[in-house]
Amino acid sequence: MSPTTSPSFRDAWVLHRDADVLVVDKPAGVASHPVESLEVSDIGSRLERWLGSKPAMLHALDREASGVMVFAHSRDASRDLAAQLERGAPTTHLVGTTSRPRGIPHEVVRRVGERLLLRLTGVKSLRKALAAAEAPVAGDREHGGAPAARLMWHLESLELSHPRTGARVPSRAALPAAFERWLAGDATLDGLDGRLRDALDRRHALALREDTDSYRLVHGAGDELPGLEIDVYGEHAVVSLASDEALVAREAIFDAVHALGFRSVYAKLRPRKASTLVDTRRDDVAPPLPVRGEAAPAPMWVRELGVAYAVRLGDGLSTGLFLDQRAARGWVSRALAGRSLLNLFAYHGGFTVAAVAGGARRTVTVDASGVALERAAENLDHHGAARTEHELVKADAAAWLSTSNERFDVVVLDPPSYSTTRHTTFRAERDYQKLAAFAIAHVARGGALLASTNLRRLSHEAFRRMLSAAARDARRRVAKVKALPLPLDHPPPPGEPWHLKRELVEFLD
Repeated sequence: MSPTTSPSFRDAWVLHRDADVLVVDKPAGVASHPVESLEVSDIGSRLERWLGSKPAMLHALDREASGVMVFAHSRDASRDLAAQLERGAPTTHLVGTTSRPRGIPHEVVRRVGERLLLRLTGVKSLRKALAAAEAPVAGDREHGGAPAARLMWHLESLELSHPRTGARVPSRAALPAAFERWLAGDATLDGLDGRLRDALDRRHALALREDTDSYRLVHGAGDELPGLEIDVYGEHAVVSLASDEALVAREAIFDAVHALGFRSVYAKLRPRKASTLVDTRRDDVAPPLPVRGEAAPAPMWVRELGVAYAVRLGDGLSTGLFLDQRAARGWVSRALAGRSLLNLFAYHGGFTVAAVAGGARRTVTVDASGVALERAAENLDHHGAARTEHELVKADAAAWLSTSNERFDVVVLDPPSYSTTRHTTFRAERDYQKLAAFAIAHVARGGALLASTNLRRLSHEAFRRMLSAAARDARRRVAKVKALPLPLDHPPPPGEPWHLKRELVEFLD
C-alpha cells in the first residue's frame, strides 16, 4: 500500500447525512459499481471503508461524470427514495460543450469563446442525447466531444423528499473547478496542491492495493498538470519535468510532492523533443541523488501484482520498469505457466520476470545493451531463475531472429520508437512491420505475439494494419487479435490518442 493513499472518503464530498439518507458529490473517475480494473475505485467500496457499512445505492452515475448520488441507510428509506426516482424526480445537469443542442431545452449558464456551460433538466441518456443533438459533451471521446481533461458532465441537483420528514433533501453539488479551468482554457500548474490531491483521489484504487506499490500518480496534461509526471515506487517518488513552466516551478513542485509523505523525491528533466538523443545519465538531466529526502536503495525492489522488480531511481531518465506495461506483464504472468517466452528489446527483463514468476519453463531475453542485460540478470537471480532454462542474449534483435530457428509460445515485441546500435538504426514507422514478421516466424503453433509501441503519431488502427500485414508476410494465419487494457494511470492529454498501442495476436498455426 502506498504511503500516499488518499482517504477513502473526503468530508467535502458529503452534501447531506442523517440516519436515513446520505447524499454525496461523487468525483469524476470513481465508478458507481465495482469494475474489473486495477485502476478504478467504486463509490460503494469507498463508502463502506469510510462508514464501516455499505449504504444502499439508489441510482448510478457515469464513471467519468461527477455530481449528486443518493444512498439510503435503511430498507424503508431505500423503498421510499427508489419510488420517488421511479416517478421521475427532477434532475439538473451542468454540461460543457462547444455547441447548443438542437431540440433539447437548455440554459446557457456561461459562454467563453466557443466553450459553453449549459444547464439541462431531466435529460435521459445524456451523452447519447447530446451527441444526437450535435452537441456532444466535451471530453466524450466516444461521441466526438471537444477536447477536455475529463468528461464535462456534472449532476448538479436531484430533487427528493426526505422519506421520514417530507422535507426537501439537500442535494446540490457545486460546479467542479475542472469546469472553470476548461472554460478558461487553463493549461497551467496553478493550484498545484489541489490538483495533486485530485490525482491522489484518482489513483486511490492503485494506492490501496497490497500487491502493488508502483504506479503513475500524475500523467501530465491528462491529469491537468501539463509538463509534470510523477511516478510512485514504494515510499519514493520520481518527478519528471517536461515544460518551461514546470522547470521554473521545480522547487515548489518538489516541496509539494515531498509533502505528500514520500520518503524521497527524485528529479528527471526530460528532453524537449522525443527525437533528441541525450546522455540520459548526465547529472543535470537525471541527478543521481534525491532532490528531497533520503536516498532510496539501489537496487530497490518494488511490487507489481505480487511480483518483485528491481528499480534504480537515480540511474538516468529511466528507472528499470516501464509502469504503463503493468497489464501486459500481468497477462504474461498468468499465461506462461509451463510455456516458453521470447522477450525482444527486453531492457531490464520485466516481461521475463513476469513469465518466470508465472511458472514459465523457458525464456530467452534479448537486448543489445550489456548494462540492460546485467540488470535483467539481477532481476532473474532475485527470482531464482536458472540460467540453463532462462537465457540472456546480448544481440541486436533483428540479427538474432535471422539466425535462430527456435519457436516460442509467446513472443514479446516492444521496441523503442527509435534506437541505434553500432550497425543498425530502428525507426518504428519504417521498420516495425518487417521486424514483426521476423518475430511472428518464431511464434509456435497456437502461440501469440504480444506487440507494443508507444509511437504517438502511429494510430491504433494503423498499428493493427501493420501487424496484419506482418502476419501475411510471415504466412501465418491469425486466430484472434485483441487489445490489452490501457493503463488508466497514464491518461492521454485532451484531444490526443493514447500513447500506448498494444495488441495480442494469437495464431492458428
